[in-house]
Amino acid sequence: MANRLSKTNSWRDTVLTPLMPELSDYFVVEDPDHLMTDPGIQAELIQREFEIYPFDNSIELRHFYELKIRRKHLTKINSNQAESLVISIDTDTSSINDIPFDITKNSRKVSLSLADCFPELFQDVLKCLEPEELDSLDRAISEYTPGRLGDTASRDFVLRHIYQIAPEVIQTSSDLLRTLLRIHYRDIQLPAILKSRLAELLSKRSQFKDWPLDEIISNSHRFFVFLQNHWPAYVSAIKDSLPKEVKEPPAIYQANKNEPPEVILPFDHDDVRIYIDNLFLEGFLSPIEINSPDDLAKHWCLIGVKQDPEKEVRKRISGLVSLCRDTLPDEDSKHQAWLHFAPRWAELCSLHYTNKGVLDEDTFAELTESIDGKFKVWMLKYYNSLHNHPPNPPVMLNHIPRSMAREIASSNTAKTALILIDGLALDQWVTLRSSIIFSQAPTELSEFAWVPTVTSVSRQALFTVKAPYQFAETIHTTSAEPKAWLQFWQEQGLTQSEVMYQKSLGTDDDISVLIDQLSDHRLRSVGLVINTVDDIMHGMKLGSEGMHNQVKLWGESGYLSKLINALIDYGFSVHIASDHGNVEATGCGKISEGAVADSRGERARVYQTEILRDEIFKRIENESKSAVLWPQIGLPSDYWSIVMSEREAFVSNNQSIVGHGGIAIEEVIVPYISISRELEEVDYS
Repeated sequence: MANRLSKTNSWRDTVLTPLMPELSDYFVVEDPDHLMTDPGIQAELIQREFEIYPFDNSIELRHFYELKIRRKHLTKINSNQAESLVISIDTDTSSINDIPFDITKNSRKVSLSLADCFPELFQDVLKCLEPEELDSLDRAISEYTPGRLGDTASRDFVLRHIYQIAPEVIQTSSDLLRTLLRIHYRDIQLPAILKSRLAELLSKRSQFKDWPLDEIISNSHRFFVFLQNHWPAYVSAIKDSLPKEVKEPPAIYQANKNEPPEVILPFDHDDVRIYIDNLFLEGFLSPIEINSPDDLAKHWCLIGVKQDPEKEVRKRISGLVSLCRDTLPDEDSKHQAWLHFAPRWAELCSLHYTNKGVLDEDTFAELTESIDGKFKVWMLKYYNSLHNHPPNPPVMLNHIPRSMAREIASSNTAKTALILIDGLALDQWVTLRSSIIFSQAPTELSEFAWVPTVTSVSRQALFTVKAPYQFAETIHTTSAEPKAWLQFWQEQGLTQSEVMYQKSLGTDDDISVLIDQLSDHRLRSVGLVINTVDDIMHGMKLGSEGMHNQVKLWGESGYLSKLINALIDYGFSVHIASDHGNVEATGCGKISEGAVADSRGERARVYQTEILRDEIFKRIENESKSAVLWPQIGLPSDYWSIVMSEREAFVSNNQSIVGHGGIAIEEVIVPYISISRELEEVDYS
């Protein structure tokens, strides 16, 4: 493949030029760097009327090819041209020889790599970048024309021009704290090889010789522990300085070999303080207890000091409302922006539903409506590209087992477990989390569920590790999950005795028996389904407030704490997820449709044909402002759905329910928590 066509053209030109329709109807693209997952490339290929298929295995490809390509071609009238197809294959994990010969023999072979698009930079550095960062890299190379760079120079170029981290200007404690806060508080996701390069450069500075740079640069949890441990010293210094009319204590970070380090971090610096406020609001840091907290009533650090519980709640709710308004992504934001926003919104929802009356309902409703509107537009524009993303890091639920499989592949003794809490919304996880006693610190992320957000679609995608169109025959049931879970792990080299799947869990009656089963030393992969939250939801008459109350009570029973810590004690890494969330919704009227619907959910309806689905939609579009004709993204050819985007439901007018199936942010973006035995609590003081 030729290098970049010209400095004025996008890197996408290098990818798209050999994929012209006039060259072939079928292409097989060797794509170890996952360039084909870029939304811009996918949009252009769709414009060129190509079907795009990321290769997984030959059986699934055969199913897709016969269903989506050959059948469409055979049903075309007066057409001599086959349906166009681009198959992308990650040649780091699969071989082009795995693709059926009758498909490859008529296909044009194309090889793509980041090195072709960006010959100036060292390949190991290129491979650590996310697809969304390639546009910034393209602009930087065009502007600065660095020429060919080696490994170290490539790392420094990317640090400076992609992540805006210039190590040479990090000279003070506030410079360092600001940089680390940007890295760990979601502003940027700095790859590991760049973190190590940054630590290497900063460790040469005498002013940072006492800082635990390797730990606080490489690991977010350890960085937040570091901040938490140093917050009391700062607050104490503030209390001492206020009577002396000293505005702020000087920042100190130094140590004598024979004495403990004297540490006061510059939390008050303008570039640092804005992050600290948010870290306390969102729960990354915890307020501390001090004597006479009212002495600090006029100082900003009160955000990190425990007060009267009612004042504490009001303070956090007020701050989170402002934060959610200020950081709400728009309709063209990257998917990461929504994944970062959702936990923030979940914190506010959890506080609101567990402290009714503190936040004005009109304010909450106004903010909810704004979020619903922007998220709906974003989902209709960009959701269709998510399932083609590489599974590392996971973006969709069915990517999670791939991450677990890498753990198994890393060691002959590695053990991994998935706890699926059916129906748990992200805000309910926030409420539940406060009741869990973790023996190891969790890493909390969020993922996208499959739409419609119903169990038989989204949960089955997780346990089969497939897109829904790949399990068309069982899409209305979950009965195939045990067999599919076993099959996936057998493909990873495990035996039947090393794999476990169990569902309908969640009560104290089964916990001791379950823990005893998990002690089987042969087990290496475990999949567990807890149904308690979903059962609570389907019987809920008291709305979201009632949901949070019941979820909290279940958490306080200790069931989940016992299960998580037992798994950790038995040597498992633990992954906790949900297949979909839920929302409180109001009925906009039942649909009169006889027996034509395959599925009659409260927030989603499913039909066998597009024509039938569209006819039903015409009947209801005047009654419901929320109903959406959902595109057939990753779904079987006979699965056409209408979903709700806002807070309405297909039930009697004004009836209130808690349901799921739609595309509200609480239904679609779900919690994903991982816990590893490798993380040990360390006192970074």
